Amino acid sequence: MSSLSWSFSTRKVLTTVKGIEPLKASGIDGFPALFFHKYWHIVGEEVTKFYLEILNRRKEINVINYTSIVLIPKVDSPNCMTQFRPISLCNVVYKIISKTIVNRFRVVLDKCIDEVQRKM
Repeated sequence: MSSLSWSFSTRKVLTTVKGIEPLKASGIDGFPALFFHKYWHIVGEEVTKFYLEILNRRKEINVINYTSIVLIPKVDSPNCMTQFRPISLCNVVYKIISKTIVNRFRVVLDKCIDEVQRKM
C-alpha cells in the first residue's frame, strides 16, 4: 500500500500516454491522443514535466480540469431529452493524468477487494 504515496515517474507517464487510444474523443482542446503519440519526440519532455508537477502535487490540477457535457442522440431524429445520452469530454491531458492515477490504484486494488466481492 505504501506504493500509493511514491512519486510518479517519467516512465509511468510515458506508459500511460502510449496506452491511450489514439483517436478517442479529443475533448475541448481539440488534441487527440494521436497528437501526443506522433509528436512525443518534440513535446514529450515538456508535457511529462507538466504531468509530473500535477501528479506529484507541485501544481494544482484545476489548471486543466475543464470538461464539456455534450448530448449525443440515441436515435436518428430525436424529439425529446430522453432520446439523448450525455457524455463528458475531458481533454487528453486530463485523461492521461487520471489514467496514470487509476493505474497506480490497480496495483493495490486486488489486495483491497476480497475474492467474493470480485465475483459479484
